[in-house]
Amino acid sequence: MPISTRLQRVALTGCLLLAALLAGQQSGHAADEYTRRASAPTQPSLGDLATGKRDRLEFGSPEFKGWVRKDGEWYIEGEVNHLGLLCADYEMGVRFGAGSPGCGNVEWLSEVRYATRRKQCNGATVKHTGGATEPELAGLFGKITCAERVIRCSGNCK
Repeated sequence: MPISTRLQRVALTGCLLLAALLAGQQSGHAADEYTRRASAPTQPSLGDLATGKRDRLEFGSPEFKGWVRKDGEWYIEGEVNHLGLLCADYEMGVRFGAGSPGCGNVEWLSEVRYATRRKQCNGATVKHTGGATEPELAGLFGKITCAERVIRCSGNCK
């Protein structure tokens, strides 16, 4: 077989491999996006229990904690683990629902509201903290029995 024919075959094979690799990266990007969820029932804050009010609900688990107030202000914090060496973007948010009891058979009353966005690399564990005031939550406050922490990742998620 002449050298030019061999070179053409090698070049063609290389181009086909490169095209397959690039196609796999484009279609594989969706596999690198994921969402983790964890729920916790709400309970009146200790201050509210002492005064007999119901102005703030607290929620938490070993992974996260936070609160929501009667005026719609909310706060959430928790650690987010990234297991890979290459970087990924993580967002932490929360949504609120009504369940019976607590987080059983939940009807979600709000959409997920993201409070943080952090780039994490090299196996980092980063504490995410954030919150906002959402006036529409004020009207739902009396129904809230459950909070769900949502972590959304894009990039090299692990």
